[in-house]
Amino acid sequence: MDTADDGEPGIALYNARLHDLGITDLVMADMDGLKPIDELRQTEPRPRVIAISGGHRFSQEVYLPTTKRLGAERILAKPVSPDVLLRTVADVLAEPAPAPVRHTVGKDGWIGRPTFI
Repeated sequence: MDTADDGEPGIALYNARLHDLGITDLVMADMDGLKPIDELRQTEPRPRVIAISGGHRFSQEVYLPTTKRLGAERILAKPVSPDVLLRTVADVLAEPAPAPVRHTVGKDGWIGRPTFI
C-alpha cells in the first residue's frame, strides 16, 4: 500500500507500481479528484477506483455522481467509517478487473476517446 499527498504524486505512484485499486478524495490541493480518475481509467492495466468526497452539498450532488460516470467503481460520501471503507475495498477487489481501454481510430488516423470493451 502506498499513499500520496495529492493527485500528481498519486498518479506517479500508480505508474510506478500499477496498483489494483486507487482511493481518491475529490478535493485536493494540486488538482480536483476528477483528473486522476480520468487519467487512471485510460491506463493499462486499469485500476479500480473508489472516490470519496464530502464537506458540502456540491460534493454529494455534483462531484460524486460525476466520478461514477468517469469510471469510479464506488463513490462514498464523507464521513466514511473505517468499517464501510474496508467493506467497500473488499467488495471492489472481489469484482472482475475493469475492461481494457480500446482506442478508436477514425478514417483520418485520429485516435478518439477510449471506449471500453
